[in-house]
Amino acid sequence: MTMLHASIEPGARLELPWDSRSNSLVYALAGRGTVGADARLLTHGQLAVLGPGANVVLRGVEGPDSRHPRLEVLVLGGRPIGEPVAAHGPFVMNTRAELLQAFEDFERGRMGVVPPHAR
Repeated sequence: MTMLHASIEPGARLELPWDSRSNSLVYALAGRGTVGADARLLTHGQLAVLGPGANVVLRGVEGPDSRHPRLEVLVLGGRPIGEPVAAHGPFVMNTRAELLQAFEDFERGRMGVVPPHAR
């Protein structure tokens, strides 16, 4: 899996070489910019799902929010694992049975606490 944070100034362009077998996601933490070869607008709080490809292309653009002139993004990606996915609430497992076990473990306190010595 790949994860990175990038800060892109207005007018700047960032092109990341990408494994063509890997999917990619770009989440905008702040600012405005564009994503992809077709330069789709991406603003604070939005997620772009790019899927597999050879490059991830990002550009910073001027925005109305002078507090965040740079486009701040998280770029995430990885090869699909090809396994079933079962999700509910905060849990993501492979099967419904595993989800039920995770909820039971959580309710019985088997998952610990954060921070670990908070009790």
